[in-house]
Amino acid sequence: MHITFNGREIELSFGLRTLTTIDRSLGLEVENVSLGQGLETMLVPGLQSGNIICLYKLIQAATAHDKKKPTADEDFESILNDIAENEGLDEFAQQVMYELGKQPMTRKLVPEKYQALKAVKNVSKPTGD
Repeated sequence: MHITFNGREIELSFGLRTLTTIDRSLGLEVENVSLGQGLETMLVPGLQSGNIICLYKLIQAATAHDKKKPTADEDFESILNDIAENEGLDEFAQQVMYELGKQPMTRKLVPEKYQALKAVKNVSKPTGD
């Protein structure tokens, strides 16, 4: 999955660094102590409701790996406007949920309809011959 920024495509990464950043940025903070929990409590509900801040934080975290990543709020605003005009924010959010459903680390975060079918592994155990 990718976005277009300054005329080039940037792959969205959903690795551990991205997930940690999303967890912190969408998580809870109580008396200046970050409790995280943004993945479980905010990401999917935010995607389902089309929460623009949730999409902004997700794109910010998922593009952080790129050397020419967007950095200014205006960059993200332009990206989100482009997505809204060309694809639709709700459609983009659904694509993100399908992408999260493909990943073993994030599969359980999304509703079942977005989860990729788990491959059934037939592992035959060696017999004691």
